[in-house]
Amino acid sequence: MKSWNDYNIKYMKRHHLIFIAILLIALFFRTFKIVERFDFAHDGDLYSWIVKDIVVNHHFRLIGQLTSAPGIFIGPLFYYALIPFFLLTNMDPIGALIPITSLSLFTVFSYYLVLSKLFKKEVGLIAAFLYSVLLTTVGSDRWVVPTVATSIWAIWYFYTLIMLSRGNFFVLPILGVLIGLIWHIHIALIPTLLAIPLAILISRKLPNLKQVLGFLIGFFIFSLPLIGFEIRHNFSQTLSLISNFTTQNPGLTGFDKMQLVIGMIVRNTNSLFFSPQSFSFTNNFLFVLIILLSALLPVKIKLLSLKELLPLYAWIIGPIIFFSISKSPISEYYFANIGVIFIVIASLLLYLIYKSSKIGKFIVLGLFAIICLKNAYFLITQDYYNKGYLERKELVDFIKKDSSEKGYPCVGISYITTLGENVGFRYFFYLNKMHLVHPSIDVPTYNIVIPLELSKETEKKFGHIGLILPTSVPSKEKMEKSCQTPDTNLTDSVFGYVE
Repeated sequence: MKSWNDYNIKYMKRHHLIFIAILLIALFFRTFKIVERFDFAHDGDLYSWIVKDIVVNHHFRLIGQLTSAPGIFIGPLFYYALIPFFLLTNMDPIGALIPITSLSLFTVFSYYLVLSKLFKKEVGLIAAFLYSVLLTTVGSDRWVVPTVATSIWAIWYFYTLIMLSRGNFFVLPILGVLIGLIWHIHIALIPTLLAIPLAILISRKLPNLKQVLGFLIGFFIFSLPLIGFEIRHNFSQTLSLISNFTTQNPGLTGFDKMQLVIGMIVRNTNSLFFSPQSFSFTNNFLFVLIILLSALLPVKIKLLSLKELLPLYAWIIGPIIFFSISKSPISEYYFANIGVIFIVIASLLLYLIYKSSKIGKFIVLGLFAIICLKNAYFLITQDYYNKGYLERKELVDFIKKDSSEKGYPCVGISYITTLGENVGFRYFFYLNKMHLVHPSIDVPTYNIVIPLELSKETEKKFGHIGLILPTSVPSKEKMEKSCQTPDTNLTDSVFGYVE
């Protein structure tokens, strides 16, 4: 007769095998044609330029790029984290894919670990699976930007909130680190902190001095760059934040702004579960409300308590209130952090169905198979518009080779495209050590066409990017004179980049 320990060991082995399978599925979704679909545009130029500034110019940076909010920067942690991988790939930005992919797999592991500890191991497996295959989370995990850390931040913030509501204040150092990281990820996470005092109030306990000190130390360590920058620059970002909050900008206000905010959350939720499809019922406030209220079912069977649920509602309400009265423009990704709440609620409900009966198990497993196959099919067959890393790099490499063979001491680069598309090339010109000057009749000028259909004169094609070779070449004397101008690729400003 098998002992309980034998059964438990067998159960754990099966459990771990399932999780390993989920990790492999997550790895597939995040690495399938990752290089071919590596989108390298303005953000790519920016983080590459900042890494270059640190490594090559030996500039110890306290800030990253300028955000869409005037006078406010992203913290430097993301850029410092990229440095080892840029060095590993000889300063090629392809190295950025290594930490991004690793972070996404750690996020999958965090979903499993956090929800297994807070609820049941099956809930952790379900949540990890959903996060692994939902196309919205897959897409955000493949996006090389500082905000890519939003998902890992959100799941651990979820953990600290639940633990605080239970009166377990040993998580305060973790919370301090998370709050300190907000500036390094996105300041749109600040309004979510409204949930913290409510969680502490609900617990009916107070932390001890050691726990409070742990919180302060965690916060201080990761806020050092911000504190140093603010002191050095007369608290310019703090003043800018106040100004952005109080200065009236063109756009919606009041109730209309609140409707816009709620509409973005609704679209995010619909996209989270059903992307790339969309349905009239799911893309609706009522659908979101049903999901939030359905969290009362796990409360009813004591899988989740009401005092744990209320801070989660406050988490959602905080950004709604803040951005409804804020004067700054907003975007859907400001509310991406809320997605963890909907994934957790869905995971709890699916767990209840799975545990209800054999039919429930069949329904849940069948649903998982459908989601995985449907999303994998879309991922594999999607029509990707080829104008990313490979195409831009190949184009610049061609210009370097062509100009060298023809003996051009410098060249001009002109763009035939719409506003905002003439980006993602400058760092590659830097890597190729090319001397650029502003286009004129005194230098050979290459015309980059995006998309290539914009011009019938396109001579070379790189995916959906076209190239028109110089139509006239000035005399050697004129070129040498014009090329005495400093390299404009290094001297011209980069939008969002400040030294």
